[in-house]
Amino acid sequence: MKKTKFFVALAIFAVIMVLCFTIGGNGSSSKSKNAAEYNVARATELSEDIFTFIALIEGDKGQGKPYHCGARWTSWYGVTVKPNGDYVTKNDVVSKKIGKEWCIYHIENRLVPFFKHFDKRKLSDEQIIGCALFMYNVGGEIVTGYSLDGRYVQAPSKFLEAVNDGESDEYCVNCMTRYRRSAGKRANGLLKRHWVQGAAYMGILDAQNILDLRPEQFYKTKNFGNYYWLNKKRQMIEKGGLYQLRYDDITINAFFNMNQAGEGQKSVRDII
Repeated sequence: MKKTKFFVALAIFAVIMVLCFTIGGNGSSSKSKNAAEYNVARATELSEDIFTFIALIEGDKGQGKPYHCGARWTSWYGVTVKPNGDYVTKNDVVSKKIGKEWCIYHIENRLVPFFKHFDKRKLSDEQIIGCALFMYNVGGEIVTGYSLDGRYVQAPSKFLEAVNDGESDEYCVNCMTRYRRSAGKRANGLLKRHWVQGAAYMGILDAQNILDLRPEQFYKTKNFGNYYWLNKKRQMIEKGGLYQLRYDDITINAFFNMNQAGEGQKSVRDII
């Protein structure tokens, strides 16, 4: 009887040790895998909301007729690559319906896969949308350090590291401002775009409260005090290489007032 109890106790102890090893020894790996899988799956589910934000940021320039942006021909909603992998050409005149299909395809197949590198914690819907918009802007490879097919390309961005490490929302969105130059010059449009991406990340803007805003209107302000904290010389304050995005109540209210579509003016709702 004593031997039976001994072996039962030994068996229970062995099971406990296996569980401890599984949960403790592989816990971080399992947690990372679960976070990455969740973020990828949820980003796919949020593709329509991400698209709505892209409509606010990119507008409907060209009305289906390709326009030249940087080094590439661009179609509806900033899309430069068709679903089949070919670049958009000057002859690719498409309907808004097709343009949206191309954009959604791009989000789900050339943007969402990069979320596997956001693998340290499950992100909120707002954070996922903000991350997606940032990658749509500067590129998933630049943000994550990996190519779409998983090859290592370069060191990951400070933005990715901040998000994975659970830094404050304010710090994470300020990390976007490291990307501020184009062709060797400060790109003011890029800096204004960061405000919208950051506001999405922080949940200030969402897919519903932007529907009645005017697409691309936010680029037109010349006062950077509407987006960033400035010093007495009206220069953007920089801390640790990061400009300081401004999200106080005054700034947020001003944003909605300046960008609300009036009567007869086109809104995001009209172009999605």
